[in-house]
Amino acid sequence: MPDLQSNIEDFKSADTQVLGISVDSKFSHDNWANSLGGISFPLLADFHPKGAVAGQYGLYLEANGITDRATVIIDKEGIVQFAESAGIPGLRKAEDLLSECRRVNG
Repeated sequence: MPDLQSNIEDFKSADTQVLGISVDSKFSHDNWANSLGGISFPLLADFHPKGAVAGQYGLYLEANGITDRATVIIDKEGIVQFAESAGIPGLRKAEDLLSECRRVNG
């Protein structure tokens, strides 16, 4: 996600809201964000019931108690337009994501 933060203005100009979500608690999210020097996009805690949101996207890995690292792009009507698993450790390139956001948002 550091790559997302350094490109946040590009995502905004592509009419995109970046969100992070994981099954970790708000406190874990705060510690993670602080370790990066801060971030300017929201982090959502899918903490209780654990993985409820991720599970709806088929991304909750219940046996491991974690979520798959994935990108989901949802259009303004709430329809999933792009979904891609990045696996663990979940490295993604901001430019690739920006291309998808621009495609979806026209």
